[in-house]
Amino acid sequence: KIERPDRGAAGDIFRKYLTTQIPIAESETRHFSGDAVAAIDAMIAATVEAMYRLSEENRFLEVTYANGDKEVLYFKDFSSGAMIESVVRRAKKLALKRLIGGGEKGISAGDLLNAVREEFKENEDLPNTTNPGDWAKIAGKKGERIVYVRPLMGETSDRHHRVEQVVATGQYL
Repeated sequence: KIERPDRGAAGDIFRKYLTTQIPIAESETRHFSGDAVAAIDAMIAATVEAMYRLSEENRFLEVTYANGDKEVLYFKDFSSGAMIESVVRRAKKLALKRLIGGGEKGISAGDLLNAVREEFKENEDLPNTTNPGDWAKIAGKKGERIVYVRPLMGETSDRHHRVEQVVATGQYL
């Protein structure tokens, strides 16, 4: 079984996709006397912190187990190398759009942070398309059946617009 990347592993994965071969915004390198490597390290640190922060905006799901226990799962619980690659790809796209619009050349920390938000937003429908029993594997609780999955993404900003959905129960793991 391949584990989900923790903060350190996420940083390592970002370093595979975000290199000095990619243009880095001058506004980022300026803070480090033109040192692109230091700028990239700082951008990665800020991005990983945003992805792994246990904050309201990073709450993804609340799962209810058959025994009545509830657990909140965060986006970090679903992090993967593919997700990190997608964040970098989105950041490149944002930087390119900015350049085409007459803005600064190169990826910025803002591009990466906006890419994280976009990635999280795109994954908000994930609970509706996956077997709820699979959440137990991700959450690390073996043998406990999940009976209810409640999406939490965007709950603070659009609570009155959101329709709660009941999903079919999973199997015992």
